[in-house]
Amino acid sequence: MKTLTALIVDDEPAARRDLLEVLASIGQVDVVAQASDAAAAQLLARRHRPNLVFLDIQLPGANGFAALEGIDASRSCVIFTTAYAQFALRAFEVGATDYLLKPVEEERCRRAIERAREILQRAQGETPSGTLEIEERGRHVRVAMDSVRLLKAEGNYLEVVHDQGRGLVRRTLEGLLADLPAGQLVRLNRHQAVDPSTVQAWSGSGQRGLRLVLRDGTELSVSRRRSTEVVNRIRRTATMRVK
Repeated sequence: MKTLTALIVDDEPAARRDLLEVLASIGQVDVVAQASDAAAAQLLARRHRPNLVFLDIQLPGANGFAALEGIDASRSCVIFTTAYAQFALRAFEVGATDYLLKPVEEERCRRAIERAREILQRAQGETPSGTLEIEERGRHVRVAMDSVRLLKAEGNYLEVVHDQGRGLVRRTLEGLLADLPAGQLVRLNRHQAVDPSTVQAWSGSGQRGLRLVLRDGTELSVSRRRSTEVVNRIRRTATMRVK
């Protein structure tokens, strides 16, 4: 994937022009349409199916969050562009790829586009690089795939617990498990997967319900249909450590 297509949504012509200049400097982004309100943004997103949507929050009629409800996030990466920093947390909660403050800085915009490019490449089944970009306390950091120990689905995001800390990533549990080294994590239920080597103790059974306790004290529940597989994986991992 080389050139990305983009839709710019902003009610201020000057802001649209400024962003156009930034994107022209970065290159490999083709702006296919521009909109000044939420209704037009939704219409143009359906018509052009852009890779990127640069979306202002303060729009006439309906704000950027309302506009996002009518945009297919599986086809487009949404990057909010706004003068208001206080909406950043909500932006990530609703699935935004990134959040840029106006005036948009070229280098910051470049990083947002590269992040979106990686997300789009993964969605198209391209080979993962062996690292995972996650959001940790407002920063984007890369962690090694083989350092991931626990995944927990939280709305549109996954909480990723790794050897050095934890953060969030906009991925599905199934998609990220497919990218991790084979057998690294075992699926516990619809929302969680864990590295069996981190399990310190377990209790219960497939019929009564299985509970795991990790070395850091975290407690996790295992679905009945996955209980046997999970216990077998824990036991195999313990045997390998002894050897």
